[in-house]
Amino acid sequence: MAPVPGGGAVEVRDGGPGLAPDDYAVVFERGALHERYRERRGSGGVGLALAHGLVVRMGGVIRAAPAAEGGVRFTVLLPR
Repeated sequence: MAPVPGGGAVEVRDGGPGLAPDDYAVVFERGALHERYRERRGSGGVGLALAHGLVVRMGGVIRAAPAAEGGVRFTVLLPR
């Protein structure tokens, strides 16, 4: 994704276990991944939903995709 003209972009990658292909459709829904992974990854479930809400309220876009190193790549694009 290209940055918004005059705006900014932030990309965060991790080398963790990544997500299943079906997870990307619900990655920003509150608690969706918590239900799927709570036995293997512990507690949580609201962080990505909160990040999505904040980015959208600022007029931006947040996306999740597989990272080359095997984890997840999150990209945030914000307007000026």
